[in-house]
Amino acid sequence: MNSIVTFPPATPELKLPRVSTEKWAATLAEERLRLQEDQDALRERETNLRDYEARLRAWQADIDAGRAGTGARSATTSASAAAAAPATLIRPSRAPFNEDPALHAAWEKLHRARELLEAEQTHMRDDRIAIRDQEIMLKKRSEALDVREAALVQREALVAAATVLPAPPAAGKSFAPFEMAKSVFGSRKK
Repeated sequence: MNSIVTFPPATPELKLPRVSTEKWAATLAEERLRLQEDQDALRERETNLRDYEARLRAWQADIDAGRAGTGARSATTSASAAAAAPATLIRPSRAPFNEDPALHAAWEKLHRARELLEAEQTHMRDDRIAIRDQEIMLKKRSEALDVREAALVQREALVAAATVLPAPPAAGKSFAPFEMAKSVFGSRKK
């Protein structure tokens, strides 16, 4: 009757697999190398973007100077463009027909026509998108109506099969409501 009861030890034994320190160090070194390469690539992209931005700003200054009628860049713009962009990309620019008002007016008309064309293209694109959305909606509605119509035809067929139609009157007899009434109520007079 007195059996021996054994209890488990107070602290359980944990047998977790441990990664070797060499493997862990190698993994960390690979991760650091990858992060360093990514950081270097991002720095290079940032430098390229800054150079490109400087070239764009210089070109925009040239365009603005050409529209204003001065025909040359200011000294500060030239110096900043020369410092930011490589020497092969800087080309001295001078508008050859700066003083011609007819040419200037024609360019203004061209720019205005281009702006109008872009606005019309935007409206056309929006209209095409709206029409396509309407067509999709109509197709969905048409499909839903086809399904409802098929269900209605099926129900009508079931109703028609369930109801028995009265036989048509014989060819020799005429079908008149009064004659029917006479035949039904005629026997009461007697």
